[in-house]
Amino acid sequence: MGNTTTKRNDARSSFVDGVYKQKDDHSKQADSHFSAGSSGRSFASVSSHQSTYSFARPWSRVSRRRWKESTLTLPYESSKTAWPVSQSESCFLPVFPIASSRDEQRFDIIEEINRGAFGKVYKAKEVPTGETFALKVLSKSKVVKDNSVQQVKDEVQIQRICGHHPFIVNCPVNWQSRKRLYIVTDFVEGGELFALIKTYLTLPVELVRLYVAQIALAIDFLHNAGVIYRDLKPENILLDEQGDAKLIDFGLSKWLPFGSRTKTICGTLRYMAPEIFSTEPYGHAVDWWSLGVLACLMLTNQYPTPPVDQEENQPAGSLPEGAELDASTKDLLQRLLQVDPGKRLRSVRTLETIAFYQNYRMSDVRNRRVRPKEVLAEYFPDGPPQVVASEDDLFDTRL
Repeated sequence: MGNTTTKRNDARSSFVDGVYKQKDDHSKQADSHFSAGSSGRSFASVSSHQSTYSFARPWSRVSRRRWKESTLTLPYESSKTAWPVSQSESCFLPVFPIASSRDEQRFDIIEEINRGAFGKVYKAKEVPTGETFALKVLSKSKVVKDNSVQQVKDEVQIQRICGHHPFIVNCPVNWQSRKRLYIVTDFVEGGELFALIKTYLTLPVELVRLYVAQIALAIDFLHNAGVIYRDLKPENILLDEQGDAKLIDFGLSKWLPFGSRTKTICGTLRYMAPEIFSTEPYGHAVDWWSLGVLACLMLTNQYPTPPVDQEENQPAGSLPEGAELDASTKDLLQRLLQVDPGKRLRSVRTLETIAFYQNYRMSDVRNRRVRPKEVLAEYFPDGPPQVVASEDDLFDTRL
């Protein structure tokens, strides 16, 4: 029953159903044919099993079983690799590359020369070349426990980037093992500037002029590179075989763009600028205050009045009483020890313009045409003075 139109629609529907049924039969035959050649696994099961994550991350079946949702939020666990990296290694990457067998066998330790809070420093010989280096070995557990991971990474990065300067110790290579960090730096044979002051008590003005210029060039270079040093003292200045100064130990250094400020209270108490103790942020000028303290120590064997021990009649930065200094030398110290950082001498360009460096060629210092060892020999041709002071007499021990 029904009209002509209804019959036509029924016929069309039957035809379409027949076509699709025929296609389904062909598809099933193709699927069974494919599965016969795929180790018993159908194409449909492989497709549905992979999902969108397997397309983006081709993990193995074993890794996929162990995968958890939380790994997507952890940057060092979001990818499963054939060589899994532990957290103790990943937190120091990429600054400290993972050691190869060649790295671990590259240096032979000669002797221990120093030790610090995180490890030891050794004198070591590079096996292929026979050159001598300083090898610092740090304990990862101590670094992590002290929350100093970023500090150690900054220290190495700064030294590697800025180490080509003639008055900064270079760091040619560094790496990590499972439990330790290794930092290789140039070996400087002349000892610390502190030892030189201890031997001669007061240094000739001409030698102080040279050392202040060398150190000023180093810290000015760091500041222009976006680094604040914050630990300038004679123990952190080594002398090479010609007596040239070399800045070491960037443990308190920080990336700080020129003109920016920071607030961390750190440094060595005698050398810390007044603004570090205030609640206000401070900038690169703190390093120039430390240079003023160091210059005063080299010239007088005494420290200027520190910010934490100032009195009403003796403000911070006051020169030692009875110090015999000429007008240009006093002017240098007073400019560096200016309490107001805005008025403080804080660049090599300004340093060259003051009376203390009148007719002095800073380019000769930069190119190391003037050697401290030769300057010292002019004033002490027979070597250091024979008078040996007691330990308590060597330095003013206020604080």
